[in-house]
Amino acid sequence: MKVLRGSVLFATLLSLACASVPPPPPTPVPVIPSTSIKADFDNSRRDFEQVYTELLAHEQKPVDAPMVDIAAVKSIPVPEHHSINSAVALFSNELKGDIQTYLTRSSRYRPLIEKTLAEFDLPKGIAYLPVIESGYSPTMTSRSGAHGIWQFMPDTAREYGLRVDWWVDERADPELSTRAAAQYIRDLYREFNDWSLTLAAYNCGPGRIRRALADTGAKSFWDLVDQSAVPKETRGYVPTFFATIIIAGDPASYGFKLGAEENIDAKQVELEGPLSLRYLASVAKVDESTLKSLNPEYRHGVLPPGRSSVRVPAKAADAVLARAERLKNDDENIAVCSFTLREGDTLKRLARAIGTDVDTILAMNNLSSSKKAREGVTLYLPVRARELGSMLAHADDEVYYAVRRGDTLYSIAKKHHLTVEDLLDLNDLRRSHKLHAGEKLRVSAPRALTAGGGM
Repeated sequence: MKVLRGSVLFATLLSLACASVPPPPPTPVPVIPSTSIKADFDNSRRDFEQVYTELLAHEQKPVDAPMVDIAAVKSIPVPEHHSINSAVALFSNELKGDIQTYLTRSSRYRPLIEKTLAEFDLPKGIAYLPVIESGYSPTMTSRSGAHGIWQFMPDTAREYGLRVDWWVDERADPELSTRAAAQYIRDLYREFNDWSLTLAAYNCGPGRIRRALADTGAKSFWDLVDQSAVPKETRGYVPTFFATIIIAGDPASYGFKLGAEENIDAKQVELEGPLSLRYLASVAKVDESTLKSLNPEYRHGVLPPGRSSVRVPAKAADAVLARAERLKNDDENIAVCSFTLREGDTLKRLARAIGTDVDTILAMNNLSSSKKAREGVTLYLPVRARELGSMLAHADDEVYYAVRRGDTLYSIAKKHHLTVEDLLDLNDLRRSHKLHAGEKLRVSAPRALTAGGGM
């Protein structure tokens, strides 16, 4: 299974793993000062920093007290390789502020991650893998489409039980995505029985590592590095992970601090959707941004149809549960409604009437083709219920023209300030279409309406 990982942060660390200069003799941690290797890695740092700026920037949170995580280092044997020393030096100097931000942010998620890792009998040090994947940002998306704290690609996420569709992207759910990541990492380790190879497979896919081992006869990840048999990103990815847990094990020696673990005071409640987080926030008397940060998996700020679990601040849980049965019906402003297709309705014409596109309607209703949208089928549409009836009721009068004898496609288009191509597209017609008197043609596109209604 080929997996393109999303770890854009460390895509340019090639020279950390395969510098042309001979590797220095193995040295114990702490590592050699960065000044002694600066000349060898100037180019690498410039490349590194260029890619690094593509990550989302977040303000650094204050660190309450110094901590150490010796257990993380002891949980995974740290190899002796010059690229790991170089990564520690780079993190401790040029990139110190950003790495500190990620280590601080990790305090919000480490309790959850460590609990899950223990359940799957995985090393505690894996809890620091998101430092180099996403900086612990649930909403981080890479250029290749990897998303969430663990940077899952959609297909791999679905393979490990995560829901990824128009309504929900559980790659952004810290709890569910962590369980999926733990299962995936456990499966990789069972296959490769080596942590460096496991990490490499997590980054570039197990198939890529299998082929590299078979083609080269290599026995370890570091053999693959020496032969440049794995992608450049992967050659930097593995050393930077080990650099991260080295720092976590003795942060003060490298100028870092670990934040105290945070306990998020939130409860999960079951509610019926569609329901907007905006309305739910008003009921719970909390900021909408707070509710969205607790539930980043709801892509458009709307709970999907059916029963869904949603996190609310613990102090607001009782108020929400007291109104749970009527919340869905009370939410008048939700920009989603249901509509039953009538005779002659098509998705393309319906989409134009409400100012969206066919792909959005298909995605909202988990349909692979418009052929499945037949008369009598009920669909969800990205429009407020109070607007839909009006838009459909007056569509004919507002945007249609009744063809008269002698009209041509060109004359009708010109009269309504359209091109012939526009007129054909608005009406799903071909150039060979023959007009007849009394035929109604759409001559004006409906007003635009964004999916989700701006929630």
